[in-house]
Amino acid sequence: MTFWHGFWIITGVHFLACMSPGPDFVLVSQQALSRGRAAGMLTALGIALGFGIHIIYSVLGLVTLVAQSAPLLTAVKIGGGLYLLYIGYKGLHSESCGRDGRNP
Repeated sequence: MTFWHGFWIITGVHFLACMSPGPDFVLVSQQALSRGRAAGMLTALGIALGFGIHIIYSVLGLVTLVAQSAPLLTAVKIGGGLYLLYIGYKGLHSESCGRDGRNP
């Protein structure tokens, strides 16, 4: 895989992740509804700039990792997979009962 091929793949994945709704969507909506359109636009701009910085250092680091060391890339993949399993486990076993211990 060449540098530019990896660069465009990872950039595309980050771009799709940025477009999906999440906590940032809630924050922008809350700011726009409570403080007006300008505050919502400034919040969205701040989030976009933060994502841009994140994409740049992620792409450069991951592309270099892919190009230089297959075993290190495998370790990152395994670590990321284990982390996702951990998050899934914690989500499935989180306490969903009310204060009195009964299910709602």
